[in-house]
Amino acid sequence: MRRHGPFDAAGRSIAARYVLANKERALIENEVDLLRAADVIIVDRDVAEDVSTGHPTAIVVAITPGGLTGPYAGIPGNDLTAYARSGWAQVNGRKHREPLKGSGYQASFQTGTMAFGAVVSALIERATHDDPPGQVIDIAELDVLVSTSAPAPLRYQYSGFVWDRRETVSMNDGPIPVADGYFALPLSRPAFWEKAMNLLGLPDLAADEDLQQPGIRVKYTDRFADRVSAAMREWSRMDLFYALADLRVIAGPALSIGEMAENEQFLARGFFRPARDTGTRFPGPIAKMTKSESSIEKEMAETPGDITGFAAEGLTTTGVHRAVSGQSETERPEGPLAGFRGLVLTQAWAGTYATELLSMLGADVIQLETTGRLDSWRGTYRNPIPRHLEGLESARHAWNCNPLYNSVNLNKRCITVDLSESEGVELFTSLVRHADFVAENFSPRVMGNLGIDYDTLTGIKPDLIMASLSAYGAVGPWANVPGIGGTIEPTSGMSSLLGYEGEEPQNSGQMYPDPVAGICGFSAIALALLHRERTGEGQYIDLSMQEANFNFIGDAWLEFEINGTVRGPLGNRHASYAPHNFYRTRGDDAWIAISAETEAQFESIATTLGLTGFGDADDRKTRERELDEAILLATQSRDAAELEAELVSCGVPAATLRSPRDIAEDTALRERGHMVLIEHPETGPFWQSGCPIRLTRTPGGVRGPAPCLGEHSAEVFEELLDMPSARYAALEAAGITGTSQSR
Repeated sequence: MRRHGPFDAAGRSIAARYVLANKERALIENEVDLLRAADVIIVDRDVAEDVSTGHPTAIVVAITPGGLTGPYAGIPGNDLTAYARSGWAQVNGRKHREPLKGSGYQASFQTGTMAFGAVVSALIERATHDDPPGQVIDIAELDVLVSTSAPAPLRYQYSGFVWDRRETVSMNDGPIPVADGYFALPLSRPAFWEKAMNLLGLPDLAADEDLQQPGIRVKYTDRFADRVSAAMREWSRMDLFYALADLRVIAGPALSIGEMAENEQFLARGFFRPARDTGTRFPGPIAKMTKSESSIEKEMAETPGDITGFAAEGLTTTGVHRAVSGQSETERPEGPLAGFRGLVLTQAWAGTYATELLSMLGADVIQLETTGRLDSWRGTYRNPIPRHLEGLESARHAWNCNPLYNSVNLNKRCITVDLSESEGVELFTSLVRHADFVAENFSPRVMGNLGIDYDTLTGIKPDLIMASLSAYGAVGPWANVPGIGGTIEPTSGMSSLLGYEGEEPQNSGQMYPDPVAGICGFSAIALALLHRERTGEGQYIDLSMQEANFNFIGDAWLEFEINGTVRGPLGNRHASYAPHNFYRTRGDDAWIAISAETEAQFESIATTLGLTGFGDADDRKTRERELDEAILLATQSRDAAELEAELVSCGVPAATLRSPRDIAEDTALRERGHMVLIEHPETGPFWQSGCPIRLTRTPGGVRGPAPCLGEHSAEVFEELLDMPSARYAALEAAGITGTSQSR
């Protein structure tokens, strides 16, 4: 990273300053003593088994492009190839143009944050042993990115739908032009459409019942697109945002990195954290936590420091607060979080993905839903059965056959409780006594209005951990502004970085901010569980999707903070490497990602493609456009898969562009054990993304499919509350619980 541009005035890498803050730097001749003192050892290559053998009490983490096992083990890779192989690039950019990787280091930040949560989970389990054993954690960048895009391959299998790059930009896809920039207006509900159209002075469009339905609106684009675009151009970004926020309509102005410096929500929440030694403002934590606070004590170490004190005592923990404390066995195949229980009210993607990850590591996650208003990712009671499931006798209820819901709720138990009724609230609070954590992603005021906010719940269970995941956080002037991934992407500054070089900002093709917030939520809850393990204290977690996603573009923020440079879209360009792009190959929408990070890699590329006349890395970067044209001339007649195999065999980071269909059918991912055949009681068996974290001693993994609505209500009520069947039947008759719409 120290070689990656851009650089500050002293010639130091800004990206390195971001990721190396707070760390010591050591140059050592004999690493044995240093490793012996370590609780956690992180490597980025296939030496994990050797290190683990020499240091059996350490948690050894290997972070690699394709994992330590399976057909992809040992492949060269980086952020560009991870986006190509996982299917994420397939949905980014415009149809008939090259696909786009996420800006900056998105794949790396996804993978690193997932690894952080995995390490914390392993430390929790390790604390239950007097003589703590270690284990190896195998994190493949490809597994992580396939996991964060899990809805796409399952949706393809259920219905044949393939997420793809868009022909043109609409307000739903956003952002589109307004008077002073760009604005996203994803009107996903009829009420949003009506309110927004009336605000824009288009009452006839507001009343059009065809246009009110987001699923069929696209068929009638000619009726509204030009008129809505013209009306929006009369508004400035922030005026339109505030007007829609007053109506509680989700919307998002595209903000630049420079504008984030004065973002009123960030400032009100004290988000930026000055480094104690230099005052440079860094992004704040991925989530605000009342006990597990974070800070930037010092910036990147420039010279090796004195780390003689490192070999003191390792991690200490009481181990007395956990339900499974005192277990002496070293093998726990159900996962490192076995024994923990979560009661979660999460919906859609971010919160459900966060809690699914906890369940994959062994936690008993009980998903609380209601029959009166379904999780938006279940759909509605009027939704049709997905096309490929039509005629399947077991597929009786569309709300149990939605690929979106079923892709991010594996392993969970589902109960239904009507929290609008006092009897339902009483039922919920009785269950809280048996929970280690509660998670929800409502607007901040909802839990308080229901009488089940954090203060109330800790009166019932003082050491409870509660995580609230919301668009902009629980406090601040934007706290009650609703948002989804399609609006968080522009308001976090992320959209301003995604797009073709020098062109307009873009949103990703699949609500990217949701899985980012999900990984951060998983990691924050794990960190709170570790804190409770050590101290006995619960705490409140306030996760803002805006802040979590801003952390993933922190290098662009530091470039502005340090150099005053406002970065814009760079396409697939890397700050230092060339080539680093997607190139068209033979066939329909067939592309290959090719990157050269070393001279040896470029020599292999030049030999394979017959390139001549390009010099060293500086020369290639200066002539990057010319280099891209030369590579494209050579690749457009080649078969992508054959070319990938040839380049990879030479150690070159290269990967064909893959779609959700390719992921669903990838035999290599199946062989590694990441894509798992999961039998759902209504849909039958389908291949789904499994656990993106592989632990040798406490593996966890997929135990069961996503639950049907209310499937486990009677079971959970009997198990935790000793509820007799007659009492459950009375609750069902009253509409407090059930498995379908009751009234």
